[in-house]
Amino acid sequence: MSSHASPAHAPISPAQIDAALMRLPYDQWIVMPAAAAHVQELGLPRESLTTVIRTGRRRGVLRTKKEPDLHLFYVMRVAETPYRGAVASA
Repeated sequence: MSSHASPAHAPISPAQIDAALMRLPYDQWIVMPAAAAHVQELGLPRESLTTVIRTGRRRGVLRTKKEPDLHLFYVMRVAETPYRGAVASA
């Protein structure tokens, strides 16, 4: 009976993750609060940002960096699709 437990949220679908990834600016570093705002604009809870970032990094779509002196974390989308290599060449 811990009061520190966070409320359970519905799982995020792959389509929602894809949409959130594509909502982030391409080839431009933004601070995490700005990334969270993009996620919220899609109607997803702010807490889903962690899932979006982890998934994007695993797919090779996002890069992250931190500036410990300023206590800032940044994210940048480095792929034009939600999956690296998703578009086959003709």
